[in-house]
Amino acid sequence: MEGILTKTEKLLHSYLQDRGHTPVIKLLDKNLCQMGDLLVQSKADSTLTLDEQALLTASREWPLPFGAISIANNVAHIWFDRVSAFRATLAEKEWQADARAPTAGTIYIEAPTGKEWATMTLTEFRADMLRTVVKNCFQHAGYTVVQAGEEQLADYPTANATRVKIVQQKSKAVPEQCIELLCGSVLTGSEIQNAAQYIGLRANDMQLIAQHRYGLRLPDVCKLQRLVSSLGRSAAMVDMLHTRHTHVIDMRSQQGILRNQCSSKGASFIMYNYARLASILRKHTELVEQGAGTAIPPVADIDFSLLTDPDEWLLLYAYLMRFPHTIQQTIGYGQPDGRIAPYHLLNFTLCLIKCLSKYYRRVRILTENRPRLQPVMLARLYLIRSLFDMLRVILNILDLEPVEEM
Repeated sequence: MEGILTKTEKLLHSYLQDRGHTPVIKLLDKNLCQMGDLLVQSKADSTLTLDEQALLTASREWPLPFGAISIANNVAHIWFDRVSAFRATLAEKEWQADARAPTAGTIYIEAPTGKEWATMTLTEFRADMLRTVVKNCFQHAGYTVVQAGEEQLADYPTANATRVKIVQQKSKAVPEQCIELLCGSVLTGSEIQNAAQYIGLRANDMQLIAQHRYGLRLPDVCKLQRLVSSLGRSAAMVDMLHTRHTHVIDMRSQQGILRNQCSSKGASFIMYNYARLASILRKHTELVEQGAGTAIPPVADIDFSLLTDPDEWLLLYAYLMRFPHTIQQTIGYGQPDGRIAPYHLLNFTLCLIKCLSKYYRRVRILTENRPRLQPVMLARLYLIRSLFDMLRVILNILDLEPVEEM
């Protein structure tokens, strides 16, 4: 699962190597308008000499062509052609799972225990969460994943397959084609006896947050209870995932419980913003059905030159484009000696939500149904819909139930 950004980066690296350079390419995520999207330096102290026009011409055949190049202080600053980048990225939809037959390899991983929350310790809850998230990440990356009990997995063939094992303590000698993923313990005191108690505690917290911070008002009591229960489970999972999986989580005191909850912006931040996007798209659909709005056209008919806000480019370049790489980073690039790190995906999600929240609070997405306002609104809606679709994929990978109303 190699994205168009990685493919373009490799083509640039090869192009520079063919011209005698040993390049270091850095992807930026700040001050992109001023600094460029890519920085290129030479590993050696040799002068970086480039025929800028020749590189621009060569890049026209690449997945993401360049729009401008500037060389200063022996560093090349490169800007992508943004209209082409918007069109290519939103047409490719690389955040979707590959529909082709899996070809990346085979992964064996234990199935979750299947215990009821009331009989499960938080350490067991954390380990089960890791099994599910890691399985989902590998599946999304194009691997064939076999999930079964430990005894059954022992009978599976090991040729061309990798075993991922969640352990409380690493072995001194790890078998070949086996990755041991250390799951740190969750220390609890008398206030939390099992996973069900903690999820209930977080459900109460989420109800207060949803009602007082986000103004949640649901007259249907049953619907409210289902929503709160779902949010409680999601909050508990995000609490576990936000801490590196190798680290111990200490909840032996009330202070420890609060510290762990406050270390993350948590599920409420993710779910509220997901629901906000759902609301924007739902409102637009209603306007179209009422004849008061225009349906979002195909990507080929969108004028992406109208997306000039810096945050619009950041949302595309730092998140939509980089999602395939984030998945690869999360699974340790599929290498036996790689570091599987599920918190990478959660951190990516929280940073995305922060940027997205800032953007739609500052920029009006839905505008009046006037001909001169429609093109930019439709371009923004196409971007918002793509981000919403990617978030839904992320929530599925993280095993968090989407909430479209809050």
